[in-house]
Amino acid sequence: MAFCGPSGDGDVLCYNLSGSGAHTPRLYFVNGIRVLPNEHAVTAAYLSLLLERPIWGVYNKTAGQRLGSLVDFGQCLLDYAQNASARMSSHKYADAGQKIPDSELPAFLDALEKHYVVWNDATAALFRQLVTNRRKRQLIVAHSQGNLITSNALFAMEKLLGASSLKTVRVYSLASPSPAWPLGLRHTNGGGGRQDNAFMNDLVALLRPHNLSRKLGYRGLQNDGHFETLEDSWTVALRPHDSRIIIERLNFLKSIRNDLGLSADLSPELLAEAARLAEKSVPKECLN
Repeated sequence: MAFCGPSGDGDVLCYNLSGSGAHTPRLYFVNGIRVLPNEHAVTAAYLSLLLERPIWGVYNKTAGQRLGSLVDFGQCLLDYAQNASARMSSHKYADAGQKIPDSELPAFLDALEKHYVVWNDATAALFRQLVTNRRKRQLIVAHSQGNLITSNALFAMEKLLGASSLKTVRVYSLASPSPAWPLGLRHTNGGGGRQDNAFMNDLVALLRPHNLSRKLGYRGLQNDGHFETLEDSWTVALRPHDSRIIIERLNFLKSIRNDLGLSADLSPELLAEAARLAEKSVPKECLN
């Protein structure tokens, strides 16, 4: 099985190297900043093998290798600002019900940009997926900027369908810079919950205030998750931000495999073979 990956911003493709027919729960992967299509495809394929399930990849497109850095960074700032401001109204939807009847939701989603200001097409794409599949259990693996995208999509979902719509959604954050998440997502509020996985010397993860507070020693301000320092790196660097290092060294795999009813531990040999197969699944002509 081969994949060339996505092309457009917000493209949603299914990666099923595992060959599994288990489509419940529905699993998503949302990539971070500066990720090329082939890199997104390889990571989604890798997760499919590790989790033994189909993975729906939601592509957060990079603007390019050169001047695209400024465009990507600008988009991150907009996502970050939208994320931080959305938290201020989250408490309003704790007891709110669904605003629009099911029969009108397809038309609403088709005209989404008329109802919401969406800075990122990947946010709109994930939101459409989550609302369309709202009756199913949905698990989201988000890396880096993918957390801003995911949180913004969940804030919009909470606003449209009420906080109770988040009871079937669970998020696994990898190196999240996101400053805020919907209150309805919390286990204590009946939501599906979220787990953080981050290295404390990851420059990007420290953009999340809770992670920074932990770095400074205020552990009481941090949510549950797995946090440690990547020893073979600088005090603050970008290497600890690498998604594959996070997946293989922190507790993410054990946590999500447990939640899926799978055995928790994978040997280094199995991880290496899954990585080899994932890279092989993307043809050389797609490696650009």
